[in-house]
Amino acid sequence: MSLKSKACFHLALYGLSCWTLISFMEAIPQIAQFFQTEGSGSFELNITPFLLFSVCAALYIYAEKKKRNGKQHRLVPDEFEEQDERERMMTAKACRSSYIAVYFSLPAAAVLLLFYPLIQPHLPFFPILLIFILMMIQHLAYVFTFHRHGKNSGS
Repeated sequence: MSLKSKACFHLALYGLSCWTLISFMEAIPQIAQFFQTEGSGSFELNITPFLLFSVCAALYIYAEKKKRNGKQHRLVPDEFEEQDERERMMTAKACRSSYIAVYFSLPAAAVLLLFYPLIQPHLPFFPILLIFILMMIQHLAYVFTFHRHGKNSGS
């Protein structure tokens, strides 16, 4: 699977997992009340994001299994599948770029969290969005840097 398709899968999985957590967060008060009243009443949970996440994750795992053999790289992130010294150097540059992106985006996120009490009535799941946005920034910084250095090195 190419780097672009992996990045698209990862971003889709990040977005769907964020949506799943937000749906669960919206249902938590109803679920808590359901269990506090010993099962009397009901609660509503949107399972659409969970189903979409499951389908997307299954497609990604299937595509990766075709490429990888068994348990060989199951716990190793996709970013560390270097084949030669050039790819190791590209990975090092991309990891550095990703680190710098996080270095600047985390303080910005901390400042945005200062305004959370003002935002909370309108957007109660703001911290979840912020965490997933930080994950996407880090991932995109890695992918763009890796792709840029891959083009410059003649691949």
